[in-house]
Parts: sequence; structure tokens; C-alpha cells
Amino acid sequence: MARPVHASTGRTKGSAMCSVCGGSEFFQDLTRGESICTSCGCVINERSLDTGPEWRAFTAEERNARARTGSPMTLTMADKGLATTIGWSDRDANGRAIAASSRAAIYRMRKWQIRTLVHSSQHRNLSIAMSEMDRLTSQLGVPHETKETAALVYRKELNRRLVRGRSIEGMVAATIYLSCRIHKIPRQLDEIVTEARVNRKELG
Repeated sequence: MARPVHASTGRTKGSAMCSVCGGSEFFQDLTRGESICTSCGCVINERSLDTGPEWRAFTAEERNARARTGSPMTLTMADKGLATTIGWSDRDANGRAIAASSRAAIYRMRKWQIRTLVHSSQHRNLSIAMSEMDRLTSQLGVPHETKETAALVYRKELNRRLVRGRSIEGMVAATIYLSCRIHKIPRQLDEIVTEARVNRKELG
């Protein structure tokens, strides 16, 4: 049963409705995990989950220092966004200059990292394809979810060796067209052909 309360920390408006008065605007009390109707003050949900971090930060610097996670994994990057790159600034994590005696070793590490990133033909193919997919989806104004689906389809085609004998640009354009059809995004085949700079026959 709903109970009246008066404390709140934020206001939201959604598709849910209050069971008492039919209102659709609610206060979110994150401390108690409650959603409260602004019209009658009744709690409509008292078990809301806080998916945010357990720590608090008051400045951008504090937020960056306390965060323990990086960018989310994505199929639209050849390494799925999980790789760590050695920077070229010759400075450590604290901003101090790296000693001259260590620079040669770090330079060799950078070279080996670049070599290992493109050590296989499949990875090189993915690198080129994801770069082309990024360009093409940007030109077409395709949503990120559609882009993720296209990347997944391309990876499956690559694993099944269906890319052999076909141009990367043509395969990328075909997967984007298929993904647009799946997500019901209104993009014509001729529009994709024009932006992809490939023949319509390659997508047939």
C-alpha cells in the first residue's frame, strides 16, 4: 500500500502512473530508493536500484580519479575497445618526464604493441572494416545500436570466411543496409551505395 512522504531529491516524468491519483510526475529519493508521486505524495516504488557508483565526487577531477572502469565494450572497434595503448608523450601517469635511460625501452614496447595489434590478416581486415563502418554510419546518420548490429553481422561473416573475394567497402555497406532493415531505419539502398562509393551490384 502506498504511504505519503514529503522528502525527495529529483523529479522525473515517465509512462508510469500513480495508483492513487493517476499522476505521472514523480520525485526520485535516491537515498531511500523510492519513487514518490508529486501530486499526492504517495510512494509508488520503494525498491529502486541505484546503478551509479558507490562513491561521491564533487569535481570532474575527483570523478576521473575515483572511476575504476573504462569505456564500455563495443563491437564497432577491431579490439572491442578493450586494448590499452602506450602513449607517445614520454610522461608517466603522474605527468613526470620519463628518464632518458628508460625511453629506448618504452619506444621498443610501443613498436611491438603496434606490430601485435595488426599481427593477423583478420585483425587488419577488421581494423579497415570498422574504420569504414564508422565513416559510413556517420555519413548516413545511423544510430549507434544499428551500427553495433552491423558490426556483429560483419564479424560473423568474417569468421565464416564470407568476406573473401569481396571488397571490404561493399561488405560493410551490405551489413549496414541489413542492420537498417532489422532496426527499421529508413535508408534506401541507393543512398547507401552513393555514400559507400561502391557499385549497386556489389550489394546485390
